[in-house]
Amino acid sequence: MKAKRNLIIFIIVTLASGWLGVLLDMVLTDQPKGNTLGMGLWLVAPFLAALLLRLFSRDWKDIGIKPNLKGNIKWYLLSLAIYPAVTVFTVGFAAILGAADISGSDANILIPLIAASFAVGLIKNIFEEFAWRGYLTPKLIALKLNDWWIYLISGLVWALFHVAYYLFFLPDSYFVTVSRVALTFIAILIMLCWNVMFVELYRLTKSVWPGVLMHAAEDAVPTLLVYQGGLIFTKAGDILFNPTSGIIATVLFVGTGLILRAVRINRDIDDIDIVQGHNTETGKE
Repeated sequence: MKAKRNLIIFIIVTLASGWLGVLLDMVLTDQPKGNTLGMGLWLVAPFLAALLLRLFSRDWKDIGIKPNLKGNIKWYLLSLAIYPAVTVFTVGFAAILGAADISGSDANILIPLIAASFAVGLIKNIFEEFAWRGYLTPKLIALKLNDWWIYLISGLVWALFHVAYYLFFLPDSYFVTVSRVALTFIAILIMLCWNVMFVELYRLTKSVWPGVLMHAAEDAVPTLLVYQGGLIFTKAGDILFNPTSGIIATVLFVGTGLILRAVRINRDIDDIDIVQGHNTETGKE
């Protein structure tokens, strides 16, 4: 009962945080755009809620703060590579087919931007990932929900947390070809699809850090390239090949998540077989 209560408190704080941030910015109007106190409140509130709930409950066992590198290096490499790899594949294919124009993308400018964005993302996403994968995901797992409910609930909370961000905090330059409302709905669907990968990487490694790295790579490569990198898609190219929201990229991300799920399930079955085999041998002795 206590676990469910704490989970509900976390979800309420999370979903309210963006709107409290919007109200704060309405009161404190003299602030730099894109770097307001309201945005700061929105970003850190879920993290602080998770931290306080753990502190009051004296519950730190599944926070995922240890890197657990042994046997998990391959998952760390995947977390760094998946978003850049899908971006190169989809954008490259779009350019070959004439569905994207990459002539406005200057590598001399992009590479430092990507490096800077990744560094900033590492810090920002510590707050996000220790909320979603460091608290919400393990608490849903502890309730023994099936995988699909875990994906749906954690994905919806993660996505709905961003609604205020898309509707109010993001600058107008992000909405040249799409409205704020339309992009919000698209983002909710996309994050639900991405969430499978994030959940499964946490479950495979029992660590939040692969999620931090993957989230930072997503911010630094596909998102930066689409919104600041001079990349231009045709209408059909945007629907199919956009590395953040295109159909092909989304299918690849969902497929990666489901493959990770299969690997995790097979590993858990093998672990059970090993334990049962050991118990049988011990019983014979």
